[in-house]
Amino acid sequence: MNCTKIKEVFDNYVSNFNLEEEKIQLKYYHTFEVADNCREIAKRLKLESSDQDLAYLIGICHDIGRFKQVKEFNTFKDNEMDHADYGVKVLFEDGLIRKFITDPSYDEIIKKAVRNHNKFAIVDEVNDRERLFCNIIRDADKIDIFRVKRVYFNNEIEDIPSKKVIADFEKHKPILLKDVKNKSDAVICNMGFIFDFNFKESLQLLKELGNYSEFVNCIKVSDENKDIFNKLKKETYMALNEGCVKCVRKKI
Repeated sequence: MNCTKIKEVFDNYVSNFNLEEEKIQLKYYHTFEVADNCREIAKRLKLESSDQDLAYLIGICHDIGRFKQVKEFNTFKDNEMDHADYGVKVLFEDGLIRKFITDPSYDEIIKKAVRNHNKFAIVDEVNDRERLFCNIIRDADKIDIFRVKRVYFNNEIEDIPSKKVIADFEKHKPILLKDVKNKSDAVICNMGFIFDFNFKESLQLLKELGNYSEFVNCIKVSDENKDIFNKLKKETYMALNEGCVKCVRKKI
């Protein structure tokens, strides 16, 4: 795979959108951060160089559907348009993937990784190799989401968090969007991403980049919520520092 060509194809596609628009710009730079994270995770997992390039390509492609979503709806909410599903359409129904790579033997891995990167859990039937790349992109995306949340969003825990959100967080369960009732819930939901990593190598990269610590340090907390926030924060740092992940890589 030619990573220079991959970048050129992506830039050419994005040129159809307004890079001066903040949301488009956000997703443009996010894409490259995630692609670099994918390649670094694959490298730390000691995958072959060709698989490191494949991971990079998946990172470049993962949010390809975001640009049309922003142009049409001016939102990142997937209830208007599931950007991962739309990205699969752009790549495989509209044929954009052939501009990135001519070899179709990687198509199923790329398709499943892109479609599943934003889902609550992997929804497709996948073999071990497909699951590996699904998990790489899911981890790589979360690593940069912490940076994005810090830079572009106002993070506050001022409302009283919902009991269901706190309960799921304390069980280290991913929080469903339907259970998010206020801004405090949304911030706690984002903090809870720390429990949804697949590889200790991903958590180590997250620590080195400092994205999680910088995100948590920017959160504004009301006096009445400080005790619960400090308790939740302590749990997340235990996960980050002890390498708590939900599953281990299978040999392929």
